[in-house]
Amino acid sequence: MKAIYKTALTTFFLLITSVAFAQSLPLISYQDYGYKKQVKKVAQIYYSFDGENVEKVEKLIRVFNADGNLESYENQSFLDESWAKSKTVYKKSRLHQEVWQHSNPYLNRTYTYRYDKQNRITKEKIRFKDGAKSYIDFHYQNKQLNLIDAEIDGVKSNTKRHYSQNGNLYKEIHHQKVPGEADIITNYFYLEDREILSFVAPKSYFYAKAYLKDAMDDIAIELKFKLIEDSTAQNKLLKGIQRFDAEAPKDNLPFSLQSYSEQTLQAYFKNPKELTPYQMSLFIRDKHKNIIAEAEVDLNAKKIAGIGFFQITYSDGTIIGNTDFQHKKVHIFEAMLNKYQLP
Repeated sequence: MKAIYKTALTTFFLLITSVAFAQSLPLISYQDYGYKKQVKKVAQIYYSFDGENVEKVEKLIRVFNADGNLESYENQSFLDESWAKSKTVYKKSRLHQEVWQHSNPYLNRTYTYRYDKQNRITKEKIRFKDGAKSYIDFHYQNKQLNLIDAEIDGVKSNTKRHYSQNGNLYKEIHHQKVPGEADIITNYFYLEDREILSFVAPKSYFYAKAYLKDAMDDIAIELKFKLIEDSTAQNKLLKGIQRFDAEAPKDNLPFSLQSYSEQTLQAYFKNPKELTPYQMSLFIRDKHKNIIAEAEVDLNAKKIAGIGFFQITYSDGTIIGNTDFQHKKVHIFEAMLNKYQLP
């Protein structure tokens, strides 16, 4: 099964159940979605690709209003004709409600939001088609999101966020409640607003991420590694986490995201049996630094397995990119992949 095929289906599933697993504030503005310039509409089509054959997998469309906030969303699978769509309702320029409909009516649901006097979201309530209810509560401290409590489909969890003295997020600790058992505790570490490490306490399921930049200083490659348990690399990582925990709160880290990523890549080339490539994504951006094409890599075959193409309509009417399959960009991705010869 092609990587993009699996990713597309996973994306579709996560989108229709996003609140059940997300431990963050809802995405509302175009900035929340990572766009650097205000957009009006973004269309995406994902294709599976085996070097010769091309197959459409999934189409996504997001429309934003004049304020730059999400107005509607559509998702269609070309594999089984399943679909999902949502419409948002704003009151006093604040997101009040989001109504989701699906090809499977069982998945229909409505999200409603509550705010405090500072116009910050404090509660997200979810009502399902069968009348069941779930919620996510957001708590703030020192003007920052500090704690997230949730109960989704009967599963309780909380996420504690840690910030440096300069207000930079550097760690999250996620507790998932398991009846009759100890909590599942997952630790996430961040640098320059990017996740760089995660593991399940006390020391299992270690993952490390590297972000490699292009000549324009934009992130062009995201590479995720899985660490072999009880390995030399894992033990070094644990020591590194202790140092990170000590220095990050003081904004006193001796490395940047770029240098950390380069060190992670060097560690992989020195210890390919201890760090296993788990996921690799490649990106091409427009002059506004927004993604107009992305590729998933089949890490076993070391080949491009699927590609998504974007058409972005900016609020000023400018249109960049298109969703047709573009062989020229495939060649660019192949050159990027060949630059980093994975063992």
